[in-house]
Amino acid sequence: MDQGANLRDTAMLMAAKAVLAKTGRSLATALEEAVSDAERFGMWLEGAGPADWERQLRLRSEKLTIARNALFRKQIQMTADGRPPSVVDEKKAVRRAEQSVEEAQHCLKALKRWAIEYQRILGQFRAGLGPLSNYVESVIPKAIASINRMAMAVDAYLATQPGKRASTEEIGLTLPVDPDAAGPEPGARSMRRGGSAEVTPEEDPRG
Repeated sequence: MDQGANLRDTAMLMAAKAVLAKTGRSLATALEEAVSDAERFGMWLEGAGPADWERQLRLRSEKLTIARNALFRKQIQMTADGRPPSVVDEKKAVRRAEQSVEEAQHCLKALKRWAIEYQRILGQFRAGLGPLSNYVESVIPKAIASINRMAMAVDAYLATQPGKRASTEEIGLTLPVDPDAAGPEPGARSMRRGGSAEVTPEEDPRG
């Protein structure tokens, strides 16, 4: 059974404080980076993303116009024998250009739709981080402050007891007392002095 406390220094308290502080900094950094990445993607959905696909839509529309013009010029030309030329390749080029334009239009619409939906998801993400943020911003600092107070109290106590181990009574702890183990009554204490044997009335040779 534990018979007391052995307070020699505050090293363990300081070690626990260091671990808490390091954990708090790591969590704070991770939270900041996670929120930053999430918000940056939301900004891309609303700004750079649509701008990129609008540029792609313009470029692909221009290529479609070029392909259609090439098809038209080929269709009005005649071969040496007076027959219309083959326009299979030109028609394939037009179809590819049309599909490319349709893809850009689809992506542009999807980005605008997702920009709205993502704001809702981002709000849920921030709300989900609330408990962890509170732990980093409130719980850990309070725990560190408590450890500091404990360490100050221990240092103050040790300063009053130089070179002496702390007993349970000295640090305010008490242990249960067994009445049967309290020792003999004051009147029945041994009369042993310097190694001489205890003498009882029955054993006194003078009696």
